[in-house]
This record gives sequence, structure tokens and C-alpha cells, in this order.
Amino acid sequence: MEHHNLLIAFGLTLTAGLSTGIGGLLTYFSKQTNRSFLAFSLGLAAGVLLFVSFVEIFPESLRCFESAASPSKAFMYAIFSFFLGIVVMALIDMLFPHHVDVSDNADPESVQLKKRLKKMSLLIALAVTLHNIPEGIAMFTIGVSDYRLAFPILLAIIIHNVPIGLSISAPMYHATGNRRKALLLTLAAGLSTPMGAFLAWLFILPYWSPMLEGIVLGAVSATMVYIAIDELIPTAHHYGKGLFSKIGLISGMALVAIAILLMGE
Repeated sequence: MEHHNLLIAFGLTLTAGLSTGIGGLLTYFSKQTNRSFLAFSLGLAAGVLLFVSFVEIFPESLRCFESAASPSKAFMYAIFSFFLGIVVMALIDMLFPHHVDVSDNADPESVQLKKRLKKMSLLIALAVTLHNIPEGIAMFTIGVSDYRLAFPILLAIIIHNVPIGLSISAPMYHATGNRRKALLLTLAAGLSTPMGAFLAWLFILPYWSPMLEGIVLGAVSATMVYIAIDELIPTAHHYGKGLFSKIGLISGMALVAIAILLMGE
């Protein structure tokens, strides 16, 4: 395992984590989000994740298993790893849901409401932190395996993290009137992504093998599909007309396809 791949993988996860702060920065400049652009962006992220998962990551998982087992067993292992990832994500989603709709109609003079908003912001940050740790593990393991696969995923995660960051910072800002505190809380939640990478480096890499890589990549593929279907696509439809989210979805797939062609794969 090459040393520069480790550095690139850590850099990618740090960038992904810090991108959550972009949502926090939005509290400095605007109070409202362009719903059509947000719908397009979330659709774009979903398209990137779905295309990368099925065209790049899952086939790579299968290739890893094929290097260590017969073709029939390799396919069975890859399928098992994929649905294992689905089950894990579903359990995390059930235990730590973070689908919260932030409203701009809150009365800023209500003390009780400010307390509720502050509590909401902290709970969202905690849930996002718990979601970001496996995301960091996924990003890191992909970056170590082949960092070229991680760049389109990084783009999707950045797009995904901006509204997530806003969902953390907006209630905290409305509750405290302190933009800096809102931004710092957002960044703290985002930094759980490189924390996941650090955990992967400590506990996964010493035991790295083609079989383990296949399991991780299969589960990662499922994770990306789950995020796209469970979070990105429904939220895109919620924030704008279906047309914008569909255009974004197709555009995201097209961008990854073009990137793959340009990389000569």
C-alpha cells in the first residue's frame, strides 16, 4: 500500500469533512436557499453516487473477490457485502435519523423556541457526526484502494454536505444569534469524516487483504446507493420541482461517465 495513497486518502476525507462548513458559512450571507438550485444539486449528487456505485465500486469489489475465490463464490460474496452495507445503513438511519426540516418562520423573540432550536442543532450535529464516521471510513478505504474513484464521490459528498451543514448552523444561529458558534458546530460535525478515516487507518489497514477490500467496497457501494435513494433524491423533490432534481440526477451520471472516459478506464 503506497504511502502517497494514504496521504491522498486522508486529504480527501478532510476536504469532505470541511465541506460541511460551507453550509455553516451560508448563515453569513443569506437566510434563504434557492430551492431550484438545491434540488438540482442534490439530484446531481445522487446521480454521481448511483453511477459510481454500480459502474465503478461494485465491479471493483467483485474483482477483489475474484482474485481470492472462484467466479461463482466471488459474485455471491460481492452480493452479500452489498446487502450487508444496506442493512448497516438502515440500522444507523433507524437509530440516528437526521432528516430535519429547517424553517425560516421561527419567532426569534421566543425564549422557549430558542432553546428548542439550540437542542435541535446539537442533536442534528450529533446524528451527522455518527453518519459521517462510516462515510469517512468509506472515503478513506476507496482512496487507499484507488484514489481516482474517490474524486467523483468527493464531489457528491461536498454537494450533499452543504445543505447538511446549513441544517446544523441555521437553528443554532436562530437560537443564539452567533454565526461563529453556528459555524464551529458545523465544522466539528464535519470533522467526524476524517475521524472515520483515522479509525480505518488504525483498525482496518493492518489487516488489509483482497477479501477484506472486497467486503468494504461492496458495503461502500451499498452505502452510496442508500444515501442517494433514502436522502438525496427525496430531499431534492422536497426542495424543488421534480424537473430540477431529474436534470441533476442525469447530469450527475453524465459527469461521472465523462470523467471515466477522460481517465481512460
